[in-house]
Amino acid sequence: MMNRLFLSFALLLHAAIAFAQPKLPDKFVLIENPIELTRTARPGQYIEAVGRKAALFGHESGVFESWVFPVKLFHDARLSIQVEGQDAPVDFSANVERIITRPEATTLVASNQLFTIRAHFLTPIQEQGSLVLLDIDTARPLTLTVSFVPDLKPMWPGGLGGQAAYWRDDLKAFIITESRRQYNGFFGSPAATKGVATPAHQLASGSLRFDLKVDPAQAKKSFYPLIIAGSTKDRQTAIDLYNKLSTTISDQYQQTFAHYRRLRDEMLSIETPDEKLNLAFEWAKVSLDKGMIENPDLGLGLVAGWNATGDGARPGFGWYFGGDAAINSYAMTAYGDFENVKATFRFLAKYQRADGKIPHEISQSAGIIKWFEEYPYGFIHADTTPFFIAAVGNYYQQSGDAEFIKELWPTLKKAYQFCVSNDSDGDGILENSKAGLGASELGSLLEDLHQDIYLAATNLEASTVMTVWAEVMRDGDLRRVALGRKNKAQEAINTRYWNASENRYAYALTKSGKQNMEATAWTAVPMMFGQLEQAKVSRTLSGLASADLSTDWGTRMLGMNSSAYSPIAYNNGGVWPFLTGFVALGEYAYQRNHSGFAHLQQIANLPFDFALGYRPEILSGDYYRPLDESVPHQFFSVGMTITPFVRGLLGLRTNGKSLWLAPQLPAAWDYLKVRNLRIGSSRLMIEAERFAGSVRYKVNKDNDEPLPLLLAPVLPLLSKPLRVTVDGKPVKFNLTTENAATICSFAATLQAKAIIEIHYASDVELDVPVVAPQIGDRTTSLKVLDIISPASNRLAVKVEGLAGQSYRLRWRGGAVLAKISGATTNGEKDGWKLIEVTMPVGGGWQTKTVELEFK
Repeated sequence: MMNRLFLSFALLLHAAIAFAQPKLPDKFVLIENPIELTRTARPGQYIEAVGRKAALFGHESGVFESWVFPVKLFHDARLSIQVEGQDAPVDFSANVERIITRPEATTLVASNQLFTIRAHFLTPIQEQGSLVLLDIDTARPLTLTVSFVPDLKPMWPGGLGGQAAYWRDDLKAFIITESRRQYNGFFGSPAATKGVATPAHQLASGSLRFDLKVDPAQAKKSFYPLIIAGSTKDRQTAIDLYNKLSTTISDQYQQTFAHYRRLRDEMLSIETPDEKLNLAFEWAKVSLDKGMIENPDLGLGLVAGWNATGDGARPGFGWYFGGDAAINSYAMTAYGDFENVKATFRFLAKYQRADGKIPHEISQSAGIIKWFEEYPYGFIHADTTPFFIAAVGNYYQQSGDAEFIKELWPTLKKAYQFCVSNDSDGDGILENSKAGLGASELGSLLEDLHQDIYLAATNLEASTVMTVWAEVMRDGDLRRVALGRKNKAQEAINTRYWNASENRYAYALTKSGKQNMEATAWTAVPMMFGQLEQAKVSRTLSGLASADLSTDWGTRMLGMNSSAYSPIAYNNGGVWPFLTGFVALGEYAYQRNHSGFAHLQQIANLPFDFALGYRPEILSGDYYRPLDESVPHQFFSVGMTITPFVRGLLGLRTNGKSLWLAPQLPAAWDYLKVRNLRIGSSRLMIEAERFAGSVRYKVNKDNDEPLPLLLAPVLPLLSKPLRVTVDGKPVKFNLTTENAATICSFAATLQAKAIIEIHYASDVELDVPVVAPQIGDRTTSLKVLDIISPASNRLAVKVEGLAGQSYRLRWRGGAVLAKISGATTNGEKDGWKLIEVTMPVGGGWQTKTVELEFK
């Protein structure tokens, strides 16, 4: 009898213990991702996990905040760990050793002598919530304390009242709410014990907290999840989502992983000898995708950048910017994300002003405040409107989507009319002095401003686009207007902005009728569109490549030789990756590929040196590091890995029915592969392979529809083309030269595939090796200002370097060097002939011309 009673008691005790164990999700291994990045953790660096509707922002210390757009739920969330038998708890942040960044999740690894915790930060791609999955390895029981400061703040400049937070024991979560119960957030865990008590009907003055009891045996098979859910609709919606996330953790991870896998596998990707560039290209796609935000009040659009806010309410530039969207759409169009590009344009069109102006910025809280009526920021910029037209034109050219143009035609006509109406002097270009800001928002570049060259260039491109569309839409009157304004603007840029005495283009025209001759990166914008006369651009291009404007990490907005220069000034000296991209595009457009490639590499370095995977908004003009005010994940910085590669290095242009390629392969590259290039309804793969005396292009298409090709590759310096074949058959070709560049142009028709070979002799591949800067470095690298060919067998290479410093060039090819001046030969290495150039003494930066004569 006693034995039966003892057995019954034991069974009851076992059942009670089992019942007390929380139901936790089974542990699963995160799928290996070929583009994941990892390094030793740096506590101050930014991290994120962003979906379409929610986000976690934080730092590599593990301190984070939660948003369910457009509302911030809480900030300063952190973990502490009490190990059974130890006297004091330890902070998770003090033990973080490594970071692993993947598109679908960010992992922080904290290691202590008694445990290892891997915290996986994940925001499901389509849910109003987030997850932190704690993968815990411990031999002793632990008590994890989660603390956080509740907020329930709408994004700047919105506001709510009556916020309160309290514990819901039935959900094992805190609810953060407000008096109307419309806005609600939940933060908890199925493993949580009761949270701390809170004051009624208000937020506590400090942190709230709840504990998780960790059983070592349970931890071997289960995640300990932190679950965050929110709603701007009602409380029950948030509760339902909290329960859904609690029971679908593996599914949410799988769906988010699959989303980014499709982005990697189905959109444009590249393979080059530069593995860092390949990875930077993939992470640029990921970054831009994380900018597509679906706001419940406003709709789906592209925001401008992300940052953690602390106790503030502005997560970087996490609201919608029209100009940034136009710039970024070039990259998104290039890698083939046509649907999100269209969503971005539709979003901006929805908020177009009655007079046609496209919005500059829209806060995510615009749905709950009178944003356009009571705040001055919505339409403060002039450039957004013509750039919108130009960007839609670029989308149409690659996609051939005439139906979308018809859909947006009323918006485009109104936008163009705004440009026409704000041109008071009849030069075909609207004016900053009448329409609003353009290149600069503050500082000396705004002084006495009438019209800047950036605004002029985007307006000229808008007129070019409208000339084509008006013909397609059979609007003869509009076509005549657009064509007339295009011609006037083309003349104005090349005459009114041209300064013959300085032999370069001005930054701006002033109200007093003068030219503003400050050296800025903005002069690259008309070159990006090919608008400046080839015969005039040489000195302007050399200025862009020089140390006055170009550091080893990008291009300053204002030259360091200006009296207004400051290395930490937002518009008067800081280095902007997006401007560096404009410069690279301009350099490639005018065959300055050495400097263009150097600038492209500088942008590609950024995601590995600071916020892992992402690129900062602005860096110091003197030292390789972001400014303190810089947003760590800025999307127009991101897109400038993709756009200069596709439009510059690859030389892609299309109208949806024909393809133009003008590749400028770096001297050290022997191959290049491009996959999933979308042209209209087709997808192409392009491969380039270089041999001694020839280059071969293989082009494959996923259908048999004929696609006209016009190829104009830039061949190695001094090349003498011998023959061109398409599928083994010789074709006629034309030769043009720009400075020292030889351009070989010919036409072909692509069906399913084609093999194109170009044979040449007497070529010179000139390479300027550059060592990537280390954080905190100053600019030291050699700048290639210009390369010309005074004769068919001679090169003159103008370079700039630090006084007294020696630099190395190298070359290879079929030519035979007969004579060198301004430098010395220095042997051979790995098939390259080495050249050493020593700069003159005298302090600062010095220029020198190296002359090479070949037999």
